[in-house]
Amino acid sequence: MFYLCDNSFIRQVVPRGVDPDEHPSRRTFELLANEIRLRIITALGDASGEDGYASLAFSDLREATGVEDSGKFTYHLKQLIGEFVEETEPGYSLTLSGIRAYQAVVGHQAEGDVVIEPFDIPGECPTCGGQRRAWYENGRGHVGCGDCGETEFRYPVDARHVDPEDVESLLDAMHAQCLRDYGSMIWGICPYCGGTAATELRFEADHWEETGMIDDDALVHGACESCSWFFYANLAAVLRLEEPVQAFFAARGVDIWSEYLWTDHIDWIVDAVDVDPVRVRGHFAHDGDHLSVVVDGDVRLIEARTIESV
Repeated sequence: MFYLCDNSFIRQVVPRGVDPDEHPSRRTFELLANEIRLRIITALGDASGEDGYASLAFSDLREATGVEDSGKFTYHLKQLIGEFVEETEPGYSLTLSGIRAYQAVVGHQAEGDVVIEPFDIPGECPTCGGQRRAWYENGRGHVGCGDCGETEFRYPVDARHVDPEDVESLLDAMHAQCLRDYGSMIWGICPYCGGTAATELRFEADHWEETGMIDDDALVHGACESCSWFFYANLAAVLRLEEPVQAFFAARGVDIWSEYLWTDHIDWIVDAVDVDPVRVRGHFAHDGDHLSVVVDGDVRLIEARTIESV
């Protein structure tokens, strides 16, 4: 079974001992806390296409923002130059920070009030054997039980990838979003801000009790050092990103990428947990064959051995 969970609030990023009034993030928020400046960033982003981000001449940019007062427009444009906007030969374009600000604006606009009511999906609840269901609310996809109410899976999913008229789109979006995020975090790069990410094994139950979700023997915790985005995931779900795991199932005719993370079709068992040093020993099973693995405290696969049935 794969039980997964996020806990995706963003923690305070101002370091201890640093005056919040002096932290660089304060200036960033002050720059963006103005409608005209947001219009400028949005206009430059909206003018872009598949071939790259656009550069607009002064007059074109002012027209796109709808600001008639040239002096007021010039003042706010100058406030953005250097951090969010750069001057180019054709005119003005977004910097990398400007692109990220534009992406945040677009993402917020797309959130909307998309809701998908619970619908049946293949599989049984591991707690009571009831019918497994999926649903979408508050920007998150969920998988849980329609009978006992247990939740197995919860993760943020962009509403733009969810079509209420096609409920299968939710399953595909949840699966793809998690594979992307887990892979990026495991490889040390935050998928949201590009900062340095780190992962570790944890064995705590408090998080699961607080969120009302089914717990598991070993959790993978990933966190970004910059923006503090983080996740909790079942170890088996993260291990499917490793080449030996993919190869084991591929050799047995199973396309592990086509199996949703919460599938019942892939068996995973934790065999032992060592504390000093931290090691988790477990195995995947398929038709009597086993892939025995050992993972260290930083979620590095340090051993993988196939044991075939006789």
